[in-house]
This record gives sequence, structure tokens and C-alpha cells, in this order.
Amino acid sequence: MRTNRRSTRVRNRTPNHRGLALAVVAALAAGASGCGTVKTSGTARTATEQLLLTNAWDTALQKVDFRALAGVPVFLDTANVSAVDQGWVVSSLRQSMLAQGVLLRPKAEQAQWVVEARVGAYGTDSSNWLLGISQTTIPPTLTGVPSGTIPEIPLIKKSDQKGVAKLALFAYDRASGRLVWESGTMLAVATAKDVQVLGIGPIQSGTIRDGADLAGIKLPTLPGELPTPKPGRFRMRRRGTYATAPPALPGAELKQSSRLSDTEGFAP
Repeated sequence: MRTNRRSTRVRNRTPNHRGLALAVVAALAAGASGCGTVKTSGTARTATEQLLLTNAWDTALQKVDFRALAGVPVFLDTANVSAVDQGWVVSSLRQSMLAQGVLLRPKAEQAQWVVEARVGAYGTDSSNWLLGISQTTIPPTLTGVPSGTIPEIPLIKKSDQKGVAKLALFAYDRASGRLVWESGTMLAVATAKDVQVLGIGPIQSGTIRDGADLAGIKLPTLPGELPTPKPGRFRMRRRGTYATAPPALPGAELKQSSRLSDTEGFAP
């Protein structure tokens, strides 16, 4: 019986020790403090600027119909293509031509036609709009008025950015120098908008973003903001899988007649 009493006493004391230990840990946790840091960095160009420019370029390029050049050995001349994102611009040109059936050649002497591309605009613009009190500096020359700077007090603040891309292409026969195709001038704009209301925001929207959001929370589509289809590979419609090709440009008929005469005696 003594053994049973001792074991019973031990079992009864165990919960008390555990409770005391938990109380001590809780007290230490409540009195302790900690901090953490997150390392951030920034590139020379913001992601918004890069998206504005490349999205505008992609939209303009999607308007170009290269089907008139399909099946013809072509050399792409990019000497007049000057842009900040040079690699993206030239590579997307080549991809779009290949996707529409153009036969690209690495050297001009290996091609039948030469396609010359040029960029008329590739840049960004921005504008800001403020309803409230703008930042004001009080000079020390006013007697009785303390000098200093009154910070900006915005009720509604809006910032608009846009990227603009303009391009044009034409093709000529390498042997005769005769013009055989031209794309026309393609112009496209990409936008980014930030709005703050009574210090809440920014509410971000624009064509480079997938709808509007506030601190990562998706908001209903704002008036005038229509969703923009994402750029993709250009192909003819096949069972509803790919986008429909744009209507043929006037150069298509000229290409058909010139190919019959220029292809004769041509060795790729």
C-alpha cells in the first residue's frame, strides 16, 4: 500500500510541475522582443518601365502581318532598330516572322528578299494630378512666420505612365531593288495608373497589370479599363486554339507575282 501511495503522490505532483514550466515559458515569451530584417535591392530601371515599353512593342508587333513573306528566304536588316531593350525587340521580330512562315537567312546574300525594320518611337511619358495641398516651402524672410517646409497633403493623387512604341517594316528584292512589301506604321501604347484617395493606396491599374488591386487585393475593373490579352505566338486559327490572323495587307498580291519571277535561278 505504501508503494501505491507514493506512486499516486508522484502522479499528482507531475501536472503542477508542468503547469509551472508552462507559466515560466509564457512569461519569458511575453517579456522577450525580437526583430527581423529583409534585404531589398533595386535595379537601374524599374519593372514598370520595362513592362510599359516591352508590352507596347509586343502590341504593335502583333499588328504586323508577315504572311505575305511566307515561304520566301528573307534577311532581316535591323540596322535602324534602336531601342533600350534591343535584345527583346530584335528577338521578338524574328520570332513573329518565323511563326508566320517566313524563312530567315543569317546573311543577305543567302536571301531573296531583304526586310528592313525601323523604330520611330520607343519611350515613356508620365503625368501627375493632385487634389489637395502641394508641398510648400516658407522662406525665412517673412517676419513672425516660422520658416520651413509644409509637406504635401493630398486628398486625391493620381499618377499616369505610358509606354509608346512605333515601328514599320518594308521588303525589297535583293537583286532588283524593287519594293515588294510594306507593313505600314504600327503604333501602340501601354499604360500604368496609380491612385491614392485620402492617403489610402496606391490603387494600381493599367494595361500592364491584370486588373486593379490595392495592396495585393484584386478590385473590380475600373471604368475604361478593359482587360488586355496577353501577348503570345501568332498562328492561324486551328480548331479554335490560336488567334485569328489579321487581314492581309496590300503587299500580298505583289509578293505572289514577284516570287514567280524572282525565284527562278535562285539557289538558297
